[in-house]
Amino acid sequence: MPQTKEQLINIISQADVVADASTLRDNISLSDQGVDSLGMFNIILSIQDHYVIEIPDEDIEGLKTINDLANYIKSKLQ
Repeated sequence: MPQTKEQLINIISQADVVADASTLRDNISLSDQGVDSLGMFNIILSIQDHYVIEIPDEDIEGLKTINDLANYIKSKLQ
């Protein structure tokens, strides 16, 4: 899982939605850390491209933190 979190930080960094993705905390919602809805959309698209998975719209609502994203990706890749 730590590898997934590191990859997520890298993906968020490449999506260019925050000034410094390395400062993001994994248990606080991304919106509370300055990621707006468009930024979140870009992150979701980047995750789908990177992991070659589909994230249905109804699942996106529950993906608020880096931990949420990491757990979701882990469950999709099993």
